[in-house]
Amino acid sequence: MPEPGTAVPTLALGAAPEASPLSLQLHRERGGPVIAVEPVESRDLIDALAEVWFETDLRCGRTTTGLRDVEARIRVVERDDPEIGRYYPGFDLERELVPGSCVSRHFPRECLEHVAARCAKQLVADGTLESGELYYYGLAPGGSGLAPGGSGLTPGGSGLAPGVIRGPEGRGAPRFSSVPLRVLRDGAEAFDVLQEDRVYPVFFTRTARERAERVSRQGGDVQPAVETGGLLVGPLCVCPETGEVFAVVVDVLEASGSTSTKYSLTYSGPTWARIQRALRGRQSQPATQYHRILGQCHGHNFLPFEGAEPCEACALAPVCSRSSALLSGDDRTWCRAVFSGEPWQLSQVFGLDARSGLTETFYGQRGGSLARRGYWVIDEFDEACLG
Repeated sequence: MPEPGTAVPTLALGAAPEASPLSLQLHRERGGPVIAVEPVESRDLIDALAEVWFETDLRCGRTTTGLRDVEARIRVVERDDPEIGRYYPGFDLERELVPGSCVSRHFPRECLEHVAARCAKQLVADGTLESGELYYYGLAPGGSGLAPGGSGLTPGGSGLAPGVIRGPEGRGAPRFSSVPLRVLRDGAEAFDVLQEDRVYPVFFTRTARERAERVSRQGGDVQPAVETGGLLVGPLCVCPETGEVFAVVVDVLEASGSTSTKYSLTYSGPTWARIQRALRGRQSQPATQYHRILGQCHGHNFLPFEGAEPCEACALAPVCSRSSALLSGDDRTWCRAVFSGEPWQLSQVFGLDARSGLTETFYGQRGGSLARRGYWVIDEFDEACLG
């Protein structure tokens, strides 16, 4: 069954395409005729491949494996429904860790929403769709007569077997600080953490969490309100006792000098240069040598739904369900560009509910895209003492 999207008028830019055995079909209405077919390129699957690497290597103790060393076979998942017939809810990436033993990770078609958006942008440009028009997209096998569940094209003339993708050259293993996880978990305060979540642990020091909110919300103190934010910084760690990988956010590098509007925050060249200098300075010091950019935070300092009045049920509800603290399509596009191939990436959005109350949503990568998750807050973090 196709998923919905909304057409926007800006053309997408990118590197030369490399084919994969997947494509998306766009429709004007659910179940209607196909108006366009967009090939899924190998670059569109880098975040999914990186997630396989993160879950089957780094989180399993193989922390010296780089993304460049990872290969996976793409298999389209097919289902039959008595009402709609055959459909394709997603795809699997299969990886052989040792001869004769494979691990498989499933990715829903929703993680390819950006591919559908890329196609829709072109359809707006050529007049097939109107800007803002609703469309639907579905996954299909693609490329050289690929059979469902089988292999497809060899990407980029890389010499790989058909239907296999590999991580980009130059993407090695990240550096990890060795820190016992139990020391941090004792007394940590959970924020929006679900017991059934098996996502990798993320910690904030209390001062870093407070700074993230202060930097993000300061745009609401000006009139008219604008977006402000910064980059989350700290070490990736590995527990010497369990082998688990986790992150600790210890500071926020503010995106000062950026261009801010009500709905956007654009990092300037000088802003990036200043952040890179600050990061190199930290990495040159023994106490902070493992610090890296872990993700971003910013504030949606506006009321949800263009400031519409709270719904009738709001007065009876203990918590307002309407919030502006959600990642926008532009936010997700920015994160894919800046954090491509970094499956530990984090995004934190501060906003308001319809009652003008303060809200927050935290995201990490899961299922090939950014999904809501939780984190823990600790009072302090001293790498030198804990390691």
